[in-house]
Amino acid sequence: MLEFLRGDDLKSTSIAPVDGQHKGISKDNVFKRSANNAITPDNPPETIFDTYRSMPVIDRVREFTPEEADALGQLAKTKKQNATATKKSADHHESILKSEAKINRHGQRMIRNEAEFETRTQGYKGTTAKTLHGMRPRYAAMGQGLQKAEQMADQAINNLMAQL
Repeated sequence: MLEFLRGDDLKSTSIAPVDGQHKGISKDNVFKRSANNAITPDNPPETIFDTYRSMPVIDRVREFTPEEADALGQLAKTKKQNATATKKSADHHESILKSEAKINRHGQRMIRNEAEFETRTQGYKGTTAKTLHGMRPRYAAMGQGLQKAEQMADQAINNLMAQL
């Protein structure tokens, strides 16, 4: 059901950037466009400053025929309906983009939380590894002590065997 929560926790890879590597967070990687044609200051569409017009500019006085007047009336009615539909579309478009921005904001928050979790977890592992490294001299001493005890026991047995 929630298979996406399983994650890749069984795949062990080295993740600690102990040598200062940061290839994944360079500016070229962080500020990738959300789409190839996303509008940015360095990627404005060629049509960004175009103006929508459905009819030619009336740049001189002229008379209109009754058919032209009726056609303009029908066009005016259609354009009014389309303007209302365009406003609704723009409102819906804005609402969708605002929701998607929220999704991205919260998604990035989740990624930051995951990164913080990973840092904390790796820190705990590092502390444990340091502790274990600190125990190595004690284990080495115990090993030497055991080896000396074994040698002394072997020597004592050899001495007894020699007396027989």
